[in-house]
Amino acid sequence: MNVNVAGAFVYFTIPIFGGINITQTTVSSFLVSLFLIILCIKLGKNLKKRPDGLQIMVEKGVSMLYNMVEDSMGKHNLHWAPFIGTIFLSSILGSLIGMTGFLRSSTADLSCVLVWAVMVSVIIWYNSIKRNGFVGWLKGFTEPIAFMTPMNIVSEIAQPVSMAFRHFGNVAGGGVITSILYTAFAILSNKVLGAIAGSGVAVGIVLLIVGAALIVLWKLRTHKLLHLILGCVSAVLGLFGLLQALGILSGVPILAFGIPALLSCYFDIFSGFVQAYVFTLLTMTYIASACPPPESEEAAQ
Repeated sequence: MNVNVAGAFVYFTIPIFGGINITQTTVSSFLVSLFLIILCIKLGKNLKKRPDGLQIMVEKGVSMLYNMVEDSMGKHNLHWAPFIGTIFLSSILGSLIGMTGFLRSSTADLSCVLVWAVMVSVIIWYNSIKRNGFVGWLKGFTEPIAFMTPMNIVSEIAQPVSMAFRHFGNVAGGGVITSILYTAFAILSNKVLGAIAGSGVAVGIVLLIVGAALIVLWKLRTHKLLHLILGCVSAVLGLFGLLQALGILSGVPILAFGIPALLSCYFDIFSGFVQAYVFTLLTMTYIASACPPPESEEAAQ
């Protein structure tokens, strides 16, 4: 994940309206939108009555989306399915794009997810006004009693803020943790492997032999996890310390590969999918509350 703790880098500024900054987030969001547009056009062309493998997968995904919207929002809200799907895919791809190494995750920028959350709130307010009228919508802030008005207003403001910070905090926090660990392991790699290489090839050979012996011992006799772990660590340190002593891979932070990469997979892939699902689920819940079934409106009247 490519996350700059100081914020998104500004590539250039368009000199209109006081200056419009084109940042890493802007580029990432544009590329995600462009990819989704091209993907939809590509997958929506040349549909067959007897679908092949790809078309079957696409139709299954669309069916799952509409079933999820129907179960969460009701059949009368199925027209929101394309919007819900767009939010979900934009969130996932916005997180995954950071794994390229040179692009920033758009969801790691608060401005991006805050725009999504405010857009959801505007949709909720619009549908509430459409259903109850502007005066009826304003009366909702004074219910159940008048002095609750300030708290109701704060609640309306807190809703998009909490949605945005939940998504942004998890993605950006994961990126910061991964970056810190990568730096720490890079420093540790230079210190440890540098010390082994500085002692000559003998130390690397000894560590390699000890590591191989522990692995063989684990395989043939003990089957203790500690022996396997110590054997792997000793063998890795010995091998790469020996390579650096021989002038091969000199200065390469070998220990920085592995653990940070696994954490990146967790924060970028697993956590990215979870946060996208949570944000989408909250979006469906809030919009469904502002768009009740027609029979509920008639009963209320």
